[in-house]
Amino acid sequence: MNCMQNLTRTQIPNDVIMDYIRLYKSIGNNRHNHDVLEGDYEVMVRQTVRNNTYYFSRLFDVKVSDARFKSLIYKGVKTKNKEERLVLQIYNAFIKIHEDADSFELLVSEIQDLARFLYSDLVTPQKLQFRKLKSTGKTTSLLTSKNGSTRESLEQLIHLYQRALEHQEYEVAYIIMNFYIDFIHINPFYDKNQEVGLMLMFILLLTSGYEVFEYISFFELLYKRREDFNEAVIRSSFNWEMGYAQILPLHQLVLEFSMNAYETLNDLVRDYQFDKHLNKSDNVENTILKLPEIFSKDDIRNVHPYISDSTINRTLKRLRDDKKIRPLGKGRSAKWMKLVETNSKKLRFEQLDLKL
Repeated sequence: MNCMQNLTRTQIPNDVIMDYIRLYKSIGNNRHNHDVLEGDYEVMVRQTVRNNTYYFSRLFDVKVSDARFKSLIYKGVKTKNKEERLVLQIYNAFIKIHEDADSFELLVSEIQDLARFLYSDLVTPQKLQFRKLKSTGKTTSLLTSKNGSTRESLEQLIHLYQRALEHQEYEVAYIIMNFYIDFIHINPFYDKNQEVGLMLMFILLLTSGYEVFEYISFFELLYKRREDFNEAVIRSSFNWEMGYAQILPLHQLVLEFSMNAYETLNDLVRDYQFDKHLNKSDNVENTILKLPEIFSKDDIRNVHPYISDSTINRTLKRLRDDKKIRPLGKGRSAKWMKLVETNSKKLRFEQLDLKL
């Protein structure tokens, strides 16, 4: 609890305050963003869940290939080993987090349930128990035994966190970062503290107004800056044992993640409003015209992640019937080739050359 007990020791610099102002302008648009994207909200959240699952798994070196990951998440194939079961449990955890975020309550029992939900049947139950601590006191009695548990430390940390929120003297993400650094140094469980700690950071941000992470993958941002993140954690942990840790490096990095996420979301909302006035099938056709001569459905999905497969399939069928494209194979992974009508008397079609 060395961070949460010493919140007042850190002075928030002016540049961070300016970041707060810019960030909270975007947070103020949360309701507007939700109203605009409401029609495809479930599709967008589903994609965020998939991205979070993928990058969380990569962050902790879960050894599942990209091909198997897609089969597990997109096709629902049966798992073959513990690593694949872990991917599915991470996936189900993110689904539950997004579905039940409003009902989440920061309690010791909730945190242990989260650890068990992620790693049940994958690690021994002992590893998800609270660690035993040896008392430093010289005297003991029936009420004060020699040994304690990190459960009591975690309960005290949660109490300090909730009290800091009630006082409303610090920005909520700053309090969350202090909680996170304390959590990973307490190491409440025998194993999986880093994983559970990051999950808690994500949940607390998501339930504290940082709703951008419903649409933009938090763990994708973190994974792509993982070296910076690890360095920020080390710098923010310096002198933790003495109660003089400085959380600003980690706090500033997470603020940067959040502002970048809102910039991406703002672009998404703008494009979504524009696309809403277009026929979705025509929009897909326009994208196909801009793709390389040989393309796949995945190329279309990368541009239109929130357009349904049925719309994409319907557009491909229409263009095939119009002899504008033709398939180069069968199945979901089939490639397609664009065609163009020639000026010859006999109608024939050739591969479209877009090279200028």
